[in-house]
Amino acid sequence: MRQPCRRILCTRMVKNLLQIGLLMGPLLSLVGCEPTCKKTCKKLLDCDSIETARTEVEECQASCEIQQDMFDGWEASDERERFKELKQCIRGNECADIASGVCYDEELYIW
Repeated sequence: MRQPCRRILCTRMVKNLLQIGLLMGPLLSLVGCEPTCKKTCKKLLDCDSIETARTEVEECQASCEIQQDMFDGWEASDERERFKELKQCIRGNECADIASGVCYDEELYIW
């Protein structure tokens, strides 16, 4: 009789863990997830209200990746983390908010 109880208990635990994983998975993917330069550039270029020197996603992406690689090479620098936060801000806000400066960081050059 012990085996069936154990099996039921294990089945319930696995079921609960799967449900928690299904619920938390999408939330966890948003936390700390850094958007790619391509996705960030596409968002910027799709916003008519944002002026940018770049006109093509590929050109913007290349410039963004050069800056990101530069920050990756710097030791003891918080610019890389701020660059990540800038990309998250751009991807997470509406065009009008970005145009009004919600993501602006005077110490970071937006490619």
